[in-house]
Amino acid sequence: MNNKYLNIYNNLVNLTRNKALYVGFRTQDTFSDRLIFFLIHFAFFLKTFKNNNDSKILQEIFDYSFRQLELSI
Repeated sequence: MNNKYLNIYNNLVNLTRNKALYVGFRTQDTFSDRLIFFLIHFAFFLKTFKNNNDSKILQEIFDYSFRQLELSI
């Protein structure tokens, strides 16, 4: 397994685990809520680096992140 993009994935997961995001929840947060926040952070990451990097690198990051999500589930 290629761990070249592990740092990016771990940073996105850490952003998703930020407790300040879940302060306004009336009920207990669920896996789907955390997944939605992860995908929002990931979308901002892709949009930010879309113009700065080669699309092949961004595709590899996308594939790696979703592979890690599948392994985590």
